[in-house]
Amino acid sequence: MGGMRAPRRELAVAGICAVAFSAIAYWANAGGTPSIDSSIESWVVDHRTSAVTSVAKVVTWLGSGAVLYPAVAVIALLWWWRRRDLRPGITLLIALGGGTALYNIFKPIFERPRPPAQDAIGTYSHWSFPSGHATQSMAFYATLAFLLTVGVSSRTRWWLGAALVILVVGATRIYLGAHWFTDVLGGYAIGGCWASLVAAAWVVVSERRRAQPDPASW
Repeated sequence: MGGMRAPRRELAVAGICAVAFSAIAYWANAGGTPSIDSSIESWVVDHRTSAVTSVAKVVTWLGSGAVLYPAVAVIALLWWWRRRDLRPGITLLIALGGGTALYNIFKPIFERPRPPAQDAIGTYSHWSFPSGHATQSMAFYATLAFLLTVGVSSRTRWWLGAALVILVVGATRIYLGAHWFTDVLGGYAIGGCWASLVAAAWVVVSERRRAQPDPASW
């Protein structure tokens, strides 16, 4: 039997994301709105079209808790039905719930105003940093990709699919005027940190279960 795999990769990614979040938070909140935020916001407002706006209004829901929490329930039931395993569903719930908790903790700490209301498509309340949709989408889709690729040799399509959804959700938040560019980056960073920690915990628990002797061999 081989040795237990330590979650070094997952913890390293978590550390990188935590450092990135700290840097982005300082950049976005220390000295007023960064010029890149203003530039991107102005460019987006000037290049909106009715067709893209209609798509963005729909796609942005892929990062909303109103969609993601029911998705966790459906995925958990499917996993249980097919493999009689509740752990993936519980893990997804922890990932999503933790992501939701994190952005709700940080928003009132930074108290960053949203982009100008006159440029927004829709009405948005509360603070802006980090983006809740970006945080939740990263936590949920990255964890789902991780769970789908555990023990699987072909992983690229799952990770590419997750990355595409995460990036598109973040783009819609900027397009709709709900968040600044750095809000989305901050959400990605803190969501990635949490998803990586959840993945690390999965590795530790799974390796310990694997190392336990089979009762049938007693």
